Amino acid sequence: MGGRGSFRNVSLKDFTFNSNGKTYFKIGEYNGIDIIARKDHLSVKAPEYSHSPNKIYAVVQNGKLKHLTFYDKNHNQAKSIDLGVSHGGMDLHYHLYLDHTTAYPATTEDKNLIKEIKRKFNLK
Repeated sequence: MGGRGSFRNVSLKDFTFNSNGKTYFKIGEYNGIDIIARKDHLSVKAPEYSHSPNKIYAVVQNGKLKHLTFYDKNHNQAKSIDLGVSHGGMDLHYHLYLDHTTAYPATTEDKNLIKEIKRKFNLK
C-alpha cells in the first residue's frame, strides 16, 4: 500500500513506510489481493508504488470498486484497471505503467476477478 509520501524514500528504493504516512488502509483480502481504501475518504487514485513487490490491490471508494492495480517486482504499478471511468468508449479498461494515453479493453480474466471481488465484498 502506499502513495506519494507514504514511503521513506522511493527514489532510493526504500519502500518502508513513514510512521503515520500511509494514505490507504486495508479493509480485507481476497486470494492474496489486498482490498484498500483511503484514510481520508477523498477521491481515490491507485497507488503509484506498492510496499510489496508483485502485489495486487483493489481500491475502493464509498462502497465502489474504483481500481484493480497490479505491481511488478520493482514495486511499480504495472497495470491499472479503471472502473466507472470511460476511456476511448470503454467503461472497463486498463493502462500499463501509468501511461494513460493508451487504454486497453479488460480481459475476460480481469472481468471475472472484478466480479468475484465485488461479490465477496458487496461492492458496486
